[in-house]
Amino acid sequence: MFIAVVGCTHGELDLIYSTLEKIEEENKIKVDLLICCGDFQSVRYNVDNECLNVPAKYKKEQNDFVDYFTGKKKAKILTIFVGGNHEAMNVLKQLYYGGWVAPNIYYLGYSSVHNINNFRICSLSGIYKKYSFFKKYYESYPYTDITKVSAYHIRKYEIEKLKLLKNNVDIVVTHDWPNNIEKHGDVHDLLRRKYHFQSDVYNNTLGNPHTEILLNKLKPYFWFASHLHVKYSALYIHNDQKQYTRFLSLDKAQEYKHFIQILNIVKKKDSSIHLNFDHVPKVLLPEPGSKMDIQNDAQPNHDLENCPNTKTNTCNNNDHHNDDSINLDYDHEKALYELDRNMQLDQEKNDEKNVDKSADKNVCNKDISLEDKNQHNNNNNNNDDDDDGVDIQADTSTNVADQNNNSVPTNLKENEEESLNDQNENKDEETSQDENITDEKKKKKFYLCYDIEWLAIVKANHHLISASCDKDYNLETPTYPTKEDFDFVENKLKELDNKITIKGKDYYCVNGYNTPNYKNLQEQRQLFLKRFELEELSIYTESELNFFAEEMKTLEKMNTDIHNEEDKNECTIEA
Repeated sequence: MFIAVVGCTHGELDLIYSTLEKIEEENKIKVDLLICCGDFQSVRYNVDNECLNVPAKYKKEQNDFVDYFTGKKKAKILTIFVGGNHEAMNVLKQLYYGGWVAPNIYYLGYSSVHNINNFRICSLSGIYKKYSFFKKYYESYPYTDITKVSAYHIRKYEIEKLKLLKNNVDIVVTHDWPNNIEKHGDVHDLLRRKYHFQSDVYNNTLGNPHTEILLNKLKPYFWFASHLHVKYSALYIHNDQKQYTRFLSLDKAQEYKHFIQILNIVKKKDSSIHLNFDHVPKVLLPEPGSKMDIQNDAQPNHDLENCPNTKTNTCNNNDHHNDDSINLDYDHEKALYELDRNMQLDQEKNDEKNVDKSADKNVCNKDISLEDKNQHNNNNNNNDDDDDGVDIQADTSTNVADQNNNSVPTNLKENEEESLNDQNENKDEETSQDENITDEKKKKKFYLCYDIEWLAIVKANHHLISASCDKDYNLETPTYPTKEDFDFVENKLKELDNKITIKGKDYYCVNGYNTPNYKNLQEQRQLFLKRFELEELSIYTESELNFFAEEMKTLEKMNTDIHNEEDKNECTIEA
């Protein structure tokens, strides 16, 4: 599964999708999923722009998202995203539990877990601010300069729900970093490129301390983030010294910035996840034990000359004896690649040893009489698979016997011709299998599905944030769902018509962007609540709900006006 990870989107969808197309053409791959780590800026019209907290010099009248919302363009890749600290909050607030904002573009919600082809993805929107962490969602439209900022701050209730997760999580997507994650990478190189991070790093205030707890609790294989506009990778080894999390942060979507990363992730039968490097040219991969002399190129070197208290590239060899010196020849990201590659090589060697052992066992069991073989073949004439298996065993046993006796066949040329024919047939079979595999990859679809455990957690704790509850959900302790909650969710999912089966497991796709219409965000939320018998949330005021209803009428009128203009243009072209 090829996953593309993007940093802060900032509404630059055309740049992102065009870059993906170029990468696919150059490397002959097909990206299956696009993950955007915040600041998506789903601005539809001028009111959304007013609810967007962005400095005036960066604010646009409209960004690329408008074309994808109106239908002029369509995302060719399934795109999912979390909210950041520069969002149109009047849009995302309507989709508290997630929903479609455009065809093939899905907002993951304030906090959630989803399944995509057996990959379990956990998400958390917003950023951490201590003064808002214990507050309720009091912000509502129309937003002030203060409320449009605090509206995207993470609340304690979201963290506590995610802490309840017991099943393994493969990927976590957030906007800001977990606290102290920078210390598990090349922090000297980070400070060399972002020297204004020094005080936060030294005071342990860089990142979210509560997501650091989630990191140790969930132990995901990947953690993707952005927010700080820098490409940075780290390897977090957990306390058991066996599990580790690969952290990756990317820059903002802008030309000549490192804002995108392609990962080929493979999930094996034992549910373990491995990085596959088949799509990476061998020239770019370091050989085991080789010296890595390529610098981390997340930022041009000419920016380093103006940075205070940093060492330049032209340092003497004697300087390397100091403990505070920065090893500029060390590339932490490439080291992570080498680590994964070595682990995969070791596993392949172990697999080869297991295959050799099983082959030795088959050879040891070759003492079978010809009469038994013939009788076995006569009894299984109708079973083609069993006949093939017997023939293979007979051939291997005779070949081994010939090798042990050092006997030379008299009809050597005939045997060589037969072996050549067999090799050609095997090659034809392999090519046909490869063609079938490529066809399967082309036909293979990736589905965004509900996660049963997460839905059960929502069912068990939704009452804390429902409109009929007077309690402060941040001061309450969420509980893990009971068996009745799980049974309720499973029964509700079975009523849906969108079940798919992947590797023997049943999954249920989220409601599509056609039914209901992705433009009606309030209807999407109400459908979700009705489907699982949940009350309306307490985060909305009555005036705000009325505004959402009026907003839908405005968007419908805007949509009809766009279609009328398109019809007029078509008529003028025909004339």
